Amino acid sequence: MNLDLIDTFLDLLETGNFNRTAERLETTQSTISGRVKALEQAVGAKLFQRGRAGAIPTPSGLRFEQHARSLKAGWAHARRDIGGLERYEGSLRVSGQFSLLRTLFLDWIGELHATNKRVALHLEADYSTQIISDLANGAIDIGVVFAPKFLPDLSIEEIGAQRLVMVSTEFANVGNVTADRYIRASYTAYIERAHAELLPHLAHPALTVGYEELAVGIMKRFGGTTYLPEHALDYLASSGVSAKVVEDAPDIHQPVYVATQRRRKHDPLVHRAILALKSVADRHFKISKVKDA
Repeated sequence: MNLDLIDTFLDLLETGNFNRTAERLETTQSTISGRVKALEQAVGAKLFQRGRAGAIPTPSGLRFEQHARSLKAGWAHARRDIGGLERYEGSLRVSGQFSLLRTLFLDWIGELHATNKRVALHLEADYSTQIISDLANGAIDIGVVFAPKFLPDLSIEEIGAQRLVMVSTEFANVGNVTADRYIRASYTAYIERAHAELLPHLAHPALTVGYEELAVGIMKRFGGTTYLPEHALDYLASSGVSAKVVEDAPDIHQPVYVATQRRRKHDPLVHRAILALKSVADRHFKISKVKDA
């Protein structure tokens, strides 16, 4: 299987430009053109129209996208499954949202390892966009994400919600929080929308942060008020930061999803791993609800 042809097709589909694809794949434009022609000959159909607007996929090209992703995913899965696993029942490659590493993700991995030591685990952490891309390409088996992308080949299910609370080194009441000392949390699009609806008067502060670890660092160094996952409170306290929950501020609940490829959803290893994740999530998010009560 010539995966260079598939990779070139998928990249050109994304860029719509032979030069940009050549740069991204670190080769020449003539090589890209040759690969496209070779792939078109192999499938017996024209995949792109080339013109002033760039490389525009034909109806056949659009239809071939799903097959190309399936071919790439199947090849990646085949290589993983047969490589050096004689001592194991099988292998799983899982990736989780950065924000969930210290809590849900570690608890899940601990349960997986404890219940079946004959499964080889490959662990990664990333953001939702990359995790979904890795799933679609077959690079991982299961992803735990905040922002899923509902692709035809993926099975996505909500398993709970991470609770974020407003914490402050200065204010006890949300009505006293001022924009000049506020750090707006912009960790996900969902949190941004929820924040805008719940606290419109704090929608445009001087400081906006897109990564919670950075928000924690700012709180440690300068103090202030922001939204953080509740598990971050213990970390702040252990760092000597005197921050308290602003009790009358609304909580934000970020949905958490598990994603896998549809064709692998009922694979015994994947199925057991997802059941274990749901069990851990039930306990984890139930604790959050109890704290919230």
